[in-house]
Order: sequence, then C-alpha cells, then structure tokens
Amino acid sequence: MSEILFVVKCLVLTVLLTVFMQVKVGSASIEAYSQNWLQRSSVSIYIQSVAAGGALALKNLFYSVKSGATDTAASFRDGVKAQTGR
Repeated sequence: MSEILFVVKCLVLTVLLTVFMQVKVGSASIEAYSQNWLQRSSVSIYIQSVAAGGALALKNLFYSVKSGATDTAASFRDGVKAQTGR
C-alpha cells in the first residue's frame, strides 16, 4: 500500500511541477528561462567540453583497436601465404 501511495505522491508532484514550469513570466515561460540558464551556465559548458573530450577519446580508442586488429589479421594472412607458398 505504501508503494502505491509513493507513486501517487510522485505523480502529483510531477504534474504540479510541470504546470508550474509552463507559467509565463514576461515573454517566456519559467521552463524556457531555466533551460536557457542551464545551457549558459559555466558548469554546463565545462561538462559539455568534458563530454566532447570523452567522445574523442572513445573515437581514437576505437580507431586504434580497429587498426590493430586489421594489421594483425593482415600479418596472419601474410604468414599463411608464406607457409603455403602462394
């Protein structure tokens, strides 16, 4: 029973927060102001740069693993060709 009550409380809180965020202050809603503030804050800019660096590191890692696997497979093929005399 307490689990259902918890879900209902969360649902009510979510609906109230969603309705509150749609209230217009001036020319834009509170939601627009908060989104603009979050995008322009120095913390989010720092997090974005860290995420871009992480994505670049993963790209480089994938490329080096792919390159290493391709080179290893090529050397195996060359070795097989040398042993069979083809």
